[in-house]
Formats: sequence, structure tokens, C-alpha cells
Amino acid sequence: MKIRLISGSCYIALLAGFYCLKIFVHDYCFDALIYFFALMGTFEMLRAVKDKTTRAEKAIVFAYSIVCIPVCAVCEARYGNGMQVIGICTFVMAVALLSLLVAKHEETTLENLGVSLLSAVYPTLLLSLLVLANHLPVNPKLDFFALDSRLMILFIFIVSPCADSIAYVFGRFLKKYFPKKMAPNISPNKTVIGGIGGLVGGMLGAVALYFIYNATVVGEFIDMQIWLPVYIGVGLLGAITTAFGDLVESCIKRKVDLKDMGKIMPGHGGVLDRIDGTLFATIAVYTVFTLIHTLY
Repeated sequence: MKIRLISGSCYIALLAGFYCLKIFVHDYCFDALIYFFALMGTFEMLRAVKDKTTRAEKAIVFAYSIVCIPVCAVCEARYGNGMQVIGICTFVMAVALLSLLVAKHEETTLENLGVSLLSAVYPTLLLSLLVLANHLPVNPKLDFFALDSRLMILFIFIVSPCADSIAYVFGRFLKKYFPKKMAPNISPNKTVIGGIGGLVGGMLGAVALYFIYNATVVGEFIDMQIWLPVYIGVGLLGAITTAFGDLVESCIKRKVDLKDMGKIMPGHGGVLDRIDGTLFATIAVYTVFTLIHTLY
């Protein structure tokens, strides 16, 4: 428990440091952290699947991870076409993998290609959405409420850890009273009461974010009856997708017979073990913010 707390505190300090660099230096600084997550996560995935992919497939997947994030960041920041760049990079990667059916026919199987594609999507493709979130264009109509990339990043990295932490507390201390398992065939240690704790944690994190962010950045609480429920709704959605991301990661580890994806974070495991829920929370938060910006 002590090691887990120390490791988690170091992770939070790392996030806070790069977030400050984003605010006071440049958005690219936070892209650098995302890039690190992508490279380490891809390395962990390819190591986990071992002989389920060939050397050529591993090279293509890792090349995709190396290229996609920085190119997406630059194109989104300068030209606003990061989504198109992600699509192009993913298309090129998929075609390159398919070409191995001809170029490396004897050693390439359809199963290998499927595992390789999974290793590219998880985590690099999902993390590319975090890059887009980091460069969310300013909407003049929402600028007064400070609904920008700063808030979106905070949502992703506050709601998800809050959901994880409260879920852990509920599961640890209430499991003996409410032992029902959430998904016994995927993750035997996860309970329904822990899942409920995660939802509570996500909403509490969103409420705290609303009051702190509006007090410090906006300077006042405008249309509280509208925006507070929006914050809570995003927090709830983020908590649900965080729990789903945890189950996805648990399922992958069960399929490859691993307890942890890595050892870079003692008590937590690897990078993927730490950001598993964050990957899917990013999808939810980015979608909601995009809808709000579109509607306004």
C-alpha cells in the first residue's frame, strides 16, 4: 500500500509538472508526455503479446507509434487537421500490415495481423485523441466559461484517478459486506460496490473541479444551474468509461497471462496499467467537449 501511494504520488507530480509546462510554456510540452505514454505503452503491448506478432509487424506498429503522435500534434496545432492526419497514419499502418501477407507470406497469419492492429490501436490511436484534446480550438462563445483544452485535460486526469481511487477504497473496505463481483471472468477482484464507488468518485472529482476551476480561472460561478450538472454528467460518463477501460486492460492481461503490463510504476505496474482507464475516459470527455463546442 505504501509503495502504491508513493508511486501514485510521483505520477500525479509528473502530470502536474507537464500540465504547468502546457499552461506556462507551450501545449507541445504536454504532447511530449503523451508521446512518452504512447511509446512506453506500445513497447509494453508488443512485449506482452510476444510471439503473437512477427518482427516485421512489431516494426510497423512501433513506427506508427513513433510517427503518429508528433505529426498529429504539429498538424493540429498549426493547421487544425490532426484528425485527418490520424486517419492517414492509421490507414498507412493498416496497409503496411496487410502488405506483409504478400511480402512475408510464410510467417504472416491473420491472427498475427489482428494482434498487431490491436497493439497499434491500444494505446497509440486512443492517445492521439488526447493530443487533439490538448489542442482544442478556442470557441469565442465559450471562452468566457474557460471551456478549453486546459479544462478538458483536467477532466481527463482528475475524474479518472478519482474514480479509480474511490473504487479501490469502496472495494477494499466494503467488499466483505457486498461481495458481488462485477466481471468475475475478466477481473475477479473487481466488485459491484467498487464500481459504484468509482461512479461516486467520478462525480465528486467533477464537483471539486467545477468549484476550484471556476473560482480560480473563471473568477465567478456563471449559470451554475446549467454548468454544474454538465460537469457532474461528464464526471459520471468519465467514471463509467474509466471502469470499462480497466476491464479492457484486465481482459488483455488475462488473454496474455500477465499480472502487470510492466514494472515502471511499483505498486501499479506499467504505463498501460496506470492509463488504462484514462484512455477510454479521454474518448468520453473529448466527445462531450466536441459536442458542446459544435452546438455553441
